[in-house]
Amino acid sequence: MMRLFISTISHNSDKMIVENNVLSLLSHDHEVIIKCNTKCTQQLYTFADKNRIHIIDEQYSCGFGRNNNIVFEYCKKELGMKGDDYFLILNPDVVVSCESIFHLMKNAIVSDENICTINLHKDLALAKPEGSIKKFPDILTPAIAFFSKKHPCEYDKNKIHQATCVDWAAGSFLLFKSSVYEKLGGFDEKYFMYFEDVDICRRAKRNGYNIIYYPDIKATHFGGYRNRNFLSKDFMWYLRSYIVYHTGF
Repeated sequence: MMRLFISTISHNSDKMIVENNVLSLLSHDHEVIIKCNTKCTQQLYTFADKNRIHIIDEQYSCGFGRNNNIVFEYCKKELGMKGDDYFLILNPDVVVSCESIFHLMKNAIVSDENICTINLHKDLALAKPEGSIKKFPDILTPAIAFFSKKHPCEYDKNKIHQATCVDWAAGSFLLFKSSVYEKLGGFDEKYFMYFEDVDICRRAKRNGYNIIYYPDIKATHFGGYRNRNFLSKDFMWYLRSYIVYHTGF
């Protein structure tokens, strides 16, 4: 029987994880692993122990890719994850139901999909779709998005009504078949917080794998969008990853 392993990274997100209560519900049927990128609080330890959630409380201040790669190796070595199991990257600020996860897994298994995502929204009412699926960017994409106030590479979700192949999907919610994640070498750790998801999807495409978007399976993502502030450290990380993505250095 195929199993689902859920990777969530906490960077000062312990309180959010406990209050959202999403992972406690998912842990009833799936293996949930929280990788702490900052020292784990007692509140989170208590929450994890009560819900049989695994905690990795070491190697702090890593990037998004490095953290999830650590979780993947832990799942293989400590929890017995096999190649036909599934590995879900799930941000702590995503609110998703057990029912949505059930339908996603059912679709992925029946269709034998390698990489999948769902329809993320900005609000709990699921009225404001997030631009979580996009076409691959070119070098001018960020500038065009800034000046036009609209991302030129976003798919129009209102026009997608069935499972569809897309270029790339946000790393806030990405489901991988375990064997595919391993063949891709996981996330490229040259990136730090930004473009890891674009890069792994681009490499997946080059290796013959599709990224499938399911419009009818929905969840909420309370994204911070901190890279939009030019004076922030997040923007500098974004800029560095942008250069790496387009130059390879």
